Amino acid sequence: MRSEPLIDAHVHLYPDSRTGAQAKDGYQIWEYGDDPGVRFDAGFGVLEEVGDRFADHGFDRVVVLQLFDAISERSRILEDLAAEGRTKGSPVEAAEVDSRLREALLAGNRWAVAATSGEPLLSAYVCIDPCILSQHVIAPHLAAMASLGARGVKLHPVSQGFRPADPRLTALYDTCCELDLVVLAHSGPGHRYGASARPREFALVLERWPNLRLVLAHLGGAAFVEAASLAADFPQVSFDLSEIIEWVGAPRAPSLECLVETIQSIGVGRVMLGSDFPWYDPSATADKVSALPGLSNAEKAALLGGSAVEILRLERADLSTNPQTRQVP
Repeated sequence: MRSEPLIDAHVHLYPDSRTGAQAKDGYQIWEYGDDPGVRFDAGFGVLEEVGDRFADHGFDRVVVLQLFDAISERSRILEDLAAEGRTKGSPVEAAEVDSRLREALLAGNRWAVAATSGEPLLSAYVCIDPCILSQHVIAPHLAAMASLGARGVKLHPVSQGFRPADPRLTALYDTCCELDLVVLAHSGPGHRYGASARPREFALVLERWPNLRLVLAHLGGAAFVEAASLAADFPQVSFDLSEIIEWVGAPRAPSLECLVETIQSIGVGRVMLGSDFPWYDPSATADKVSALPGLSNAEKAALLGGSAVEILRLERADLSTNPQTRQVP
C-alpha cells in the first residue's frame, strides 16, 4: 500500500464531449517533432468521465483546468451575429463580439467552479485571458471565484497570444499573490503571433512577484533545457510532467535519461505528476513516472503525489479517501 497520495496536477475539464473533442482536434502538438509512438487517450474530459476515471485508477486529488478557446468561441459568436442579421465588420458588431467573448469566458469559469463544488476529488483552476479581460475585470472576478472555491488560475501564453511578463497580467499576478492562488502556466516555445512561454521568460515575473506560487506545465516543453536554470535562480517555481513525459525520445524532447537528470537537478520536491487528460491516459502517465530509472521509491512517491501536497498546500485530511492503491516499483 502506498504511503503517499496519488495526485494529478494537470487535467482539462469540458462541459460536454463535443467541446472536449473540438479542443483536442483543434490543438496541434508541434513542438516536440514527429513521434508516431505517442498514444492519445479517447476521452473528452467531461465531469462524469473525470470523476469515474480518476477514482477508478486510485487518484486522491485531481487539479482540473478551465481553458477558454477564444478562436473557436469567436467563430461561433460571429455565426450567431450573422444569423441575427448583424452587419459584418461594423464597429457595433466588433464591440458585441468582445462583450460576448468576455461573458463566455467568465461564464465558463463560473461553470467550472460550480461543477466541481463539493467534489472531494477535484480542485478547480479558472482561466484568465488578458486579451479578453481587462485588468479592472480580472481582479474582482478572481476574488469572486476564489470565494467560491477556485484554487488557482490556468494561463496558456502560446495559445492565448501573449508572453508571461505581459503588463496586462499585472492585476492577475497581484491578485494571485494576495489571495494565495496558484498560477499554472503552459511553458514552451511559441510558434505564432510573437507569443511564447519559454521557462526563461518567466524570470521577469518571478523577480517582480517573488511570492507568486507559479507552476510551469510540461517541464518547459521543447525548451526543457531552460527549466533547471530557472529553478536554480527562483526556488519558488515548480513544474509538472504533463505531456513531456509522453514525448520522451522525440526529436525536440528529452531522452529518458535527460528527463530524469532534469528532474533531479530541479529536485523531486518541486516536480509533480500531470497527465494532461483527456489528451493522455492518466494511469499510463502515472505508470511512466513509476518506471523512471535511477529514482528511489521515495523520489517516485514524491513525483506521484507527495510533492503536490506541499506545492499546492493540500491538507492531507482533505484528500479524497480512495480505496484503490498503487504500488511504486
